Amino acid sequence: MSRALGPPAQAADPTRGLARVPDPRVWGTLVGAAGGTVFVLANRGDLPGPLPGIAVAAWALTVAAYVWFVLVVPRPFGPVPQVRRSAGLVYLTGVVGMLVLIRVGSLLLEDADRTELRPALIVVAVGLHFLPFASAFHTPLFTVLGLLMPAIGGVGLVLGWAWDGDAGAWAAVIAGLTMLTLIASDAAPTRTGADA
Repeated sequence: MSRALGPPAQAADPTRGLARVPDPRVWGTLVGAAGGTVFVLANRGDLPGPLPGIAVAAWALTVAAYVWFVLVVPRPFGPVPQVRRSAGLVYLTGVVGMLVLIRVGSLLLEDADRTELRPALIVVAVGLHFLPFASAFHTPLFTVLGLLMPAIGGVGLVLGWAWDGDAGAWAAVIAGLTMLTLIASDAAPTRTGADA
């Protein structure tokens, strides 16, 4: 997430992310990669036919891209941008809101006997919790995730309710692969930057 966290580093020497794990622009991606991994691996078994194996293969490719671009390829980091004092409260509020939405939504799905749609609900909640982080942590990638993931989860909920309950698992697997891909691409060198 190096490009997304602040102004471009002009004089910074390129560094591998692996050498900067304590940097929030690296360890924050580890949290996201873990979440994307859970979405894929926890829900692939609910996909039909050979799709669980295909989901694992796609996950392995996106994890390889993540490791390559986030941890291995040198990139300029520059100084860590300062965040407002309220950033911690924004983070806490986002996480609590996510957990409340998951709990309340799960209760509603249980009452409707549609618990197979819970993975799609979780995708919506996780996605929405990213939205306030974009400005609090100077990270535009959070806006992208905060808009795209609820859309994926919402489609899973609608299709699952109207057509096939497996849509909840589909939404979670697609969301996990999307998260990993976006995190990797955010760290990838650009032609306009110092890596051109």
